[in-house]
Formats: sequence, C-alpha cells, structure tokens
Amino acid sequence: MTNQKKPHGCIVSFQRLFSGCLALIATGFLLIILFFLATEVKIEGASLLVFAVSGFFVLRYLWKKVGRKSLSNKAVFKSVFFDFLRTVAVFVLFSIIMTILIKNAGYDIDDTDVPKEETTKTEIITTTEGNDVIKYIINKQYWKDFEGDWYRMDFKIAENSVKKSKTNREGYRYTRDFTWGKFYKHMADHDKPLLNHLYTSFSKIQKDKKMSRKKFAEFIITSIQNIQYNYIKSTPCTGTEDYPCVGNVRLGIFAPAEFGTNLKGDCDSRTVLLFVILAKFNFDVAILNSNQYKHSVLGINVPARGKYKTYNRKKYYFVETTAKGCPIGYLPKDVSTISYWDFVLVN
Repeated sequence: MTNQKKPHGCIVSFQRLFSGCLALIATGFLLIILFFLATEVKIEGASLLVFAVSGFFVLRYLWKKVGRKSLSNKAVFKSVFFDFLRTVAVFVLFSIIMTILIKNAGYDIDDTDVPKEETTKTEIITTTEGNDVIKYIINKQYWKDFEGDWYRMDFKIAENSVKKSKTNREGYRYTRDFTWGKFYKHMADHDKPLLNHLYTSFSKIQKDKKMSRKKFAEFIITSIQNIQYNYIKSTPCTGTEDYPCVGNVRLGIFAPAEFGTNLKGDCDSRTVLLFVILAKFNFDVAILNSNQYKHSVLGINVPARGKYKTYNRKKYYFVETTAKGCPIGYLPKDVSTISYWDFVLVN
C-alpha cells in the first residue's frame, strides 16, 4: 500500500489527450516531409522507402511504452513534459535528416540564396577578334528547371548580329500568301548562325552536368520560360496592359537574336527562339499556333506524358513557353482543346 495521492481524473484525461495530439503532430510532420521529398526533391524508390520505414520506427521507439498510469499529479505533469520533449526531438531529428538529404540531392531549400539581381543583369563588353572589334550584349541568367536544379548562364550575342536580325525581320514582305510558318522559318533560318555563343554555353553546361537528352531539352526550355513575359505589339501600347508592353514592333514579334538580347518576348518570340536552339541540337520540334486562342506553343517529339498532337505519325508534346514551371505535355485549361492547334512549322 502507498500513501501517495492518486492524480485527479481530469488531469489524467488532459495528459492522455495532450500526449495523443503530440503523437499525431509528430506523425503528420513525418508524412509532410515524405511528401516533400517525393514531390520536390524527387527522392524515390528504395531511398524513399528506407527513409519512410526508418522514420516510423523512430516514431514508434520514441512513443513506445510511454507510461500512462501515474501515481501523482506531479508525475502526470512530468509525463506531459517528457511527451513534449519527445515531440521536439522528432521535429529536430527529421529536420536535420531532411536537410542532409536535400543538400545531397542538390536542391536549394531557400530561394534567398539565389542572386535574383543577376537574372536581369545586362552588360556590354568589347573584344578584339583578329582585326575586328566586336561588341557583345550579355544577359546573366539564373533559373531553375522542372526538377528544382539551378543554373547560371550568360546569354551572349553580338550587337551587330542583333542589328542584322532586326533588319531581316523588318524587311520581310507582308504579301497575300503570308503565313506565320513561312515568316517564322524566314527568321529562324536567318538567325540560326547568329546564336553560336548561346549554343556553346548550353552545350558546355550539358556536358558538365552529364545531362540526358530529355533533361537537356528541359534545361533549354526552362531558360526561356524563366524570362519575364511581355506583350509585343505592332500597334502602340495603351498603358492598360496587365504585363509589360513593347509597341510599334513590325508584325508584333521579335526575331530570335533580338529576343535573345532584349529578353522581351511574347508567345511566338519565345517559340521561334526555342525552335532554333532545340533544332540546332537535333531535337525534333515544331511550332503550333491557334487562331482561336491567339497563342503559340512549341511542340517537341520526346518521350513524355500529357497533351500532344500527331504529325506524320509522330507525337509532338505541347510546351507552354510563357510561364515558369510548365512541364512538357502541359497545356493550361483555357487553351487545352487540341483541335484548335495547328502545326505551322516543323523542323
């Protein structure tokens, strides 16, 4: 027999409720971590399974055989205190493990580490090549691909190439047999040799990172998606546009070398530049336009999932170029009717 006073029933009920809530919170925290690792960091397969099983074993160990029959009020509150410490231990332990896994996966947890001012930083350099003095326009770009990997690359194009590109675009004759496909091809064929520094930079990063073909295509696509959208109009801007606007541009588009330097482009400015770059690296690409949607997208023939349109028995998956993070095969709902899209140029 003992003379120690038993705890009040309400206090015991509080202890059980509090401890149960803490256990649920700890379990929920682990599930959130697992979801984040699977969807954002792309840890999958055996690695994710090992982490999940280990995590639940740790939870079971921390909450196993926790005494619930206390002999005094003091013991009850002591038990509550240790339940709280166990929960804190779960948060700290799994936070440390998650941080280690993320770092090993090459994923940046905090976007504040990204020098965002460099995404729009432009400089002009002058170099001597043989007997020629050449001025280059360089835009320092910094962007993230679909898997969360960050890249830094200079978009470098000669100033004289930009002038040639503009002259070629503005000199195109608008005749009765005008089609957007013919016009795009006219600009693409002309500007293809003007983008050699871009090809070299993309190729170097591909080799350094040992990218697969699809990863390389995504790397190029996201470099353009990352650029701020602009309206490019053949008429003056009204000032009421919901995006930045450039007006009085003939035919309402910038040619590849122009867009590659001023980084101001709408849908078809982007699709034509991507068409040129991806075709240079032997990707099977196309440009699709929609009269109904007044929009232009890229099509690419690579293994993928999602929406596509067939041309010559080949699947060209849609690529939305005007917004960040739109994966291959994705079309926004407001432009998703396949029959409204037509091929205008296929390489």
